[in-house]
Amino acid sequence: MQNINLAIPDDIVYEIKSLPKQETAITDKLHLSLAIGMFVSREISLAKAAQLANKNIFEFINILKPLDIPAVVYTDEMLDDDLHFAKEGR
Repeated sequence: MQNINLAIPDDIVYEIKSLPKQETAITDKLHLSLAIGMFVSREISLAKAAQLANKNIFEFINILKPLDIPAVVYTDEMLDDDLHFAKEGR
């Protein structure tokens, strides 16, 4: 594992520090936010996003659900492939 330095503007650090203390550490929240952002932008897979968030895949999917973020994207191209396969498979 590697550490990455992240510069955060002072006013945002102030806001973060003024948040009520919660059980979840700031670093955990940053990991989760980064994982969700990278997954949504398709920079990393579902499995890698879950790993980055320190969750198993099922936990990560359950986090995505209330955010209306699909865990699997079924594209039109995939549908066309499936339809083609179904027609040819008969």
